[in-house]
Amino acid sequence: MIDINISASAYRLSRGAPTKVAHYDSLMTDRRERLQVIDKLTTVVRRYEHAESINHWDARIFLAPESALHNALKPGIAILQEMTAKVELQRLLGKLQMPAHAVLSVTASGQIEARFDGQARIFSHAEKLEPTLQEDLQLLCELAELAGGSITLDDHVDILQWLEFHQFNVPQTAMDAQRLLAFLQYEYPASPALGNYWELLNGNDVNSKALLPEQRDQIRALTRQYTGGQSLLGLLADITHGGRGTPFKQSEAQSVVSALAASPIACRYAETYLRDLDWFGARDDQRVAQEHLQQLLLTAIVLDLYPACAEDEPRNHVAGFNLYAAEHMEMTFADVRTKLEDHLLEHCAIGEMEVALATHLLLASKAPEFLVKDLPPTLFLGTPQWVDYCRAVATVEIGAPGSSRLMNYQQVLDVLSFESISESQQALNALASVDPMVDWALLNSIISLDETKTSLPRSLEKALSAYERYAQNYTDTANILSRPLPTRRAIALDILKHVAPGCSYLEDEVVYQVRNKQYQDSLSEPLAMSLVDLHMSNDLAPGDWDIKQGTSIYTAYPGLLRELVSAQSLFHRLFHRDYVPHTEAMATHLKLAFASIPKVDRERLLQGRITLFTVRSSAAIVPTPSMDIALTPFDLIGNVIDAVHNLRLVENQQGKDAATGRYGVVICASVEGQVYCYELFTLHGKCLANPALGKLINDAGLLKTPAREDFAGSLTRYGAPAALINIPTNVECYTHGVPPGVVAASQGIIEKLAVLPALNHLDIQPKGYYQSFFAGDFDPLANFVLKHRPIATYDELVKECWGHTRLEKLRAKREADLDTLLNIIVPFKSCIEDIASGDTDRQLSGAKSCILEAAMTLLLVVAVVGKIVTIGARTASLASKSFQLAKASIGFLNAVFNPLDGLVELAQGGLKLLGKGISRFGRAGQQSLEIATFQIRRLTGHAQSYDLIKAAERTDIAHGIWRPSGAASEPLTILATRYNDDWYALNRFRQPWGEKLRNFDLNITLPRPHWNKILPNTYARAIIKKSLPVASQKVDDAIKVLDDSNLISESNVVLELLLGDNSVKARATYRQHLANVKSDLSILKPKNFNVDGSLSKEAYAELSPSLYNYWKYGDSPADADTQFISIYSRNFNDAYRTDNFNPATSADMLIHELFHGAPKAEDFAYMMDSGIYEKGRQQLDASPLLDLVNEQAPQRGNPTRKYGRQTALRNADSLAVTTSLLSQLKSNKTAYQQNIAVMAAALKKAGKQTIDSQVLITLNLLRQP
Repeated sequence: MIDINISASAYRLSRGAPTKVAHYDSLMTDRRERLQVIDKLTTVVRRYEHAESINHWDARIFLAPESALHNALKPGIAILQEMTAKVELQRLLGKLQMPAHAVLSVTASGQIEARFDGQARIFSHAEKLEPTLQEDLQLLCELAELAGGSITLDDHVDILQWLEFHQFNVPQTAMDAQRLLAFLQYEYPASPALGNYWELLNGNDVNSKALLPEQRDQIRALTRQYTGGQSLLGLLADITHGGRGTPFKQSEAQSVVSALAASPIACRYAETYLRDLDWFGARDDQRVAQEHLQQLLLTAIVLDLYPACAEDEPRNHVAGFNLYAAEHMEMTFADVRTKLEDHLLEHCAIGEMEVALATHLLLASKAPEFLVKDLPPTLFLGTPQWVDYCRAVATVEIGAPGSSRLMNYQQVLDVLSFESISESQQALNALASVDPMVDWALLNSIISLDETKTSLPRSLEKALSAYERYAQNYTDTANILSRPLPTRRAIALDILKHVAPGCSYLEDEVVYQVRNKQYQDSLSEPLAMSLVDLHMSNDLAPGDWDIKQGTSIYTAYPGLLRELVSAQSLFHRLFHRDYVPHTEAMATHLKLAFASIPKVDRERLLQGRITLFTVRSSAAIVPTPSMDIALTPFDLIGNVIDAVHNLRLVENQQGKDAATGRYGVVICASVEGQVYCYELFTLHGKCLANPALGKLINDAGLLKTPAREDFAGSLTRYGAPAALINIPTNVECYTHGVPPGVVAASQGIIEKLAVLPALNHLDIQPKGYYQSFFAGDFDPLANFVLKHRPIATYDELVKECWGHTRLEKLRAKREADLDTLLNIIVPFKSCIEDIASGDTDRQLSGAKSCILEAAMTLLLVVAVVGKIVTIGARTASLASKSFQLAKASIGFLNAVFNPLDGLVELAQGGLKLLGKGISRFGRAGQQSLEIATFQIRRLTGHAQSYDLIKAAERTDIAHGIWRPSGAASEPLTILATRYNDDWYALNRFRQPWGEKLRNFDLNITLPRPHWNKILPNTYARAIIKKSLPVASQKVDDAIKVLDDSNLISESNVVLELLLGDNSVKARATYRQHLANVKSDLSILKPKNFNVDGSLSKEAYAELSPSLYNYWKYGDSPADADTQFISIYSRNFNDAYRTDNFNPATSADMLIHELFHGAPKAEDFAYMMDSGIYEKGRQQLDASPLLDLVNEQAPQRGNPTRKYGRQTALRNADSLAVTTSLLSQLKSNKTAYQQNIAVMAAALKKAGKQTIDSQVLITLNLLRQP
């Protein structure tokens, strides 16, 4: 078996798979392609309207050499090139009149496209192809599927293929394209040099190592020893910033911490820790990056500040302080941070001078959302807006730990728009939503900490159920208010559609009176009516109206009059049915507005004496002699002209009521002698504090004026008008429904509406908005507003929905009196569309451009309320993506915490889902998140990927399993690096760190970009099919060389070097082994290989001796079909690709396996991969095989003892490499002689010691075309 599982202690090394991360680094080429995609997407966005569907993609990009896509295409390109060179295909191209220079491509659906001379021809008759071409085409289709849809020999690919390959959703509209464009252009910040400060405590990603509990204890003990029990942070702060008179501020914590960690004294401390811990860097020849020293020092500081850090402390706790305790509901981040500082000062022996630094260090990993810049003062913990914000921070931190603290609030929120660009981004956002949703439920007292300890998924389900209950109120309210109230006209139309199905002129005025023409003479022309208008007024039932030409309606629809149902009688029943839920929905609309205001404001409205005010414009008019004007005796004294002048403008209560705004009220709460003022905008469902307006009302004595509800005088009696005053609000928000916030001041009149006593009977214990809403705290206030200042009264709605026809107006002879009394002004439709668009710029534009549209009916106003509530339900954070994503993540958690992966459920102990990184996730969870972070780090702006930071002294890197305490401990998968002969964990700077790793088994197959693009099993079968003839030829060549008397001396050299014996007996033994292998190859078929990519063996191939015996010696005909060689296609295919599609390298693997057959060879040592990959030549390190011959190879299980020289003749890889070299002697003598010289020189230099450097030999040279 060719095993790529390596035990460091046994020094069993492998070859074939790469060990260099840099070899797979396609970052720069990927980004060159990305810039092209950005250019193409920009063109698409300009070409289409915002919501317009993209109906045609005609964009191609240049394929950058060695990009991820190019590397994925390479296996298919190699197959397609071979296919193109085949005579059968050239013959086919000739028949189709296509030139030989045509550039071919094959799609996943099996279409073959030929591009030549500016033309493109497609043919897809696979069944007509020659059998060999059909096999190639089938394989190419599978490879095309993995490469995004096509395999091409062209140097350009469609942009759609690039998107599919990188697993982005293909944009369907210009809006989708804009989101993807924004993602690709987004300037993701790089992680700061020190990350989130907790790298050594938590690890940085799936492959990183974190400190063990005993190591944390050791560091704490050293800190006490160094400081004598003083605070390490306080000691260093005093040394570096001695003499400072004021405590450090939160705003300077980032810079101060960085400066402190980089100070000379901090460096000396860090070096002392390294020495006493005996970690890498303790010796003079081990150089460590300054950033790592700083990281170590900050780790020591955090462990000193917070001894329980990295332990399974209760959820959201920092140094014993619960950040998201229920009592912190609707506090600001600044308030909670201040409470944390007070806690640290009281309980953690932290000085006031450095407490801001301590909180900064502790929050950076545990709760980075506290450290983002420019947080708005209106962002309160536990609110839906907070949930979205925390999701955004978690998403940013996964991509680049520590980077969110370098960003401002808006930059963080920008990432929320990217979740729809790909399934993996959606998965990332879904998982990032889980913790905020659970913490939302904790803050709102919906779940307890004990419940989160029991099961995170169950806690999440309970949280989502509660969240959905609240969100459903938005949805239900929107649905009800968006549903039009029934009108008499609509009811009449529905009835006519039923009794006159298919009639095309129901609403056209084409019907005339043919009997009882009582209205004929009153007009200059005959009166034309529509069937709908006639049925509204019950004038259709007598049958007096009909069309002038064509078939009578009564003939066309003989059952018309018989089946007619009165629209008038049906109207009242349907209107009352819908009016009640409509009114309830309006009440919910207002209650949600009250529940959404800050907690302190809710408490004031509930505790205080409430005074309501209305806002209006002037209702003054010029008097006429017929007006009822109240005159005092003084008005009759003096000059008559002066008296008329003084009475030039007048108003009455009826006019004032008509001018009073119906879209809002002012609410003042008097609490303990203070007046707090709020504006409730009933149309928009917003309640906003306005202290300036409250001051004006209080100073002007308006609280003491008579209330409109107490008015008992004449509605029509005129008097002197109220004067307009400057008010700090927009009067048109009340009178015209303009959205608040556009205009800050205007002129208007404020009048007292009513006074409500303090609601002392309520339980006014502090509540969150969630409990406040469901407790019904604001039901009385909302119901009062709806009763006394509704957008539309019951009578107004009935009148509007009843409507009037021309015939009714004519009959009543008072058309002017029946006109709509209300000329309501509502926002433009385009403004509503802008607000609903989801585009920030359009929303802002919409809010500012909601100017007015005149003469709209009351029903349109009601419809606008429904539209606004619908927008609120869709765009408000309450019904936000966070809820939907978190809900979706319930199913995804099954993949993240997959018991089949052998992982302990992360939820136990209430741990944060993303707080431990993705190292604890199941394979499916890891893959989804790694794809998402790959997209972020490598395909966006200035993202910094960890794998780009290469230190000058880096050595070979390996991926392996580490058991910290031996076989009994839980295995950890980490990246490690070898320094001299010792293995160390790898830090973020790709440098060794920490103690020497013992009990480390490494697998040199490293994670790669697009690792999930697993080549199909059919590809491995194609490689086998190509390699078998090559293997046969190699064995034949080796036998001929051994049998050639002229080459005995030269062949003896390689037998001596690699097999340790060139005696006649040894030659005969080896010759017999070759004969057995040749015999096997002569009857070996591809069907004898079991190809399975799902097996997780760390090997390329494996021969089963028992199954081999069945195949070789079995009597049954079926034995010839026995699959006795297993090909582990993931490793096998990858090795083939790494070696630049050289079938000779795979042939060596097959020969190696067959030496396990009849020769019964074993595996004692392997050639090593050199890390050098050149097309047409394979370079391997022969030192392990030479050490085996030189008796320097340690024995498995007993590394202190060495294998004897005779072991080489029983070592499968020694036999296989010897065979390959003897074949080379026949085909390329010069290369053979060079290889012999290199190996001989290495042995001579080593003497009787282990070879200490690579011994590179070159095999499997291909002729370059």
